[in-house]
Amino acid sequence: MTYDLSKFAAVFLDLDGTVFQEEHPLPGAANLVRHFNASGRKYACLTNHTFSARRIAQRLARIQIPIDAQHIYTAGDAAADYVMTRFGPRPRVYNLATESFEESLEGRVDWVNHATDPCDVVVNGSPICVYSTPDRQHVALELLKRGATLLGMCADRIYPSARGLEIGVGALSVMLGYAANVTPVFTGKPQPVFFRALCDRLQVDPKDCVLIGDNLESDIAGAKSVGMTALLTLTGVTKQEDLRHVDACHQPDGIIQSLADFDPLK
Repeated sequence: MTYDLSKFAAVFLDLDGTVFQEEHPLPGAANLVRHFNASGRKYACLTNHTFSARRIAQRLARIQIPIDAQHIYTAGDAAADYVMTRFGPRPRVYNLATESFEESLEGRVDWVNHATDPCDVVVNGSPICVYSTPDRQHVALELLKRGATLLGMCADRIYPSARGLEIGVGALSVMLGYAANVTPVFTGKPQPVFFRALCDRLQVDPKDCVLIGDNLESDIAGAKSVGMTALLTLTGVTKQEDLRHVDACHQPDGIIQSLADFDPLK
């Protein structure tokens, strides 16, 4: 089946497994992005990475995928948007996340440094970043026990790296929440707040948008939860046979082999 992307107000592309895999572009990705750039189409590329959009854009440029940072929305961006919306105008924030997160909010928040400081929210990112040392985790625990909200950038249990599987943001957030007897809030995919915040940025209604992704939980179910059309690409983690074992909320509205199905140069 052929899908006409022109009827949608905006197109959202998952990155890892849809646009690229490791250090290689996936079929059709570069041509489709170039077409979007040239036509002025509203689009965004989505990821649960906690790196900044600028760093991800630099990585994509190295593999000849021309996506500017303004077209990339990360779990870190969603966390920053949530902090400013929920705790603004001048939130008191403890950064247990990344340098990129600190850069994104510099000058707009008051950074918490000590366990005895007033704190609105503890923001948790990757367990292996420089902000997530055992000493800083101890400070975070004290702040949570004293009433701060725990925000996890995403609910990922694990993620792949060159070393193999790593403990994910979600796993560390749940551990901290259990220790402090609080329930973490998550703002990455597949949380509805992620997709709604992105649509607010682009000034579009979710029901008028389409998402293309490879993950049934974080992409397909997440997009459908806010009324988006969701198309599954078979270039990533989900295979055709996997669809026989999932419930209705994880079923895509359509299936493509790759982004080459939309190649404007065909």
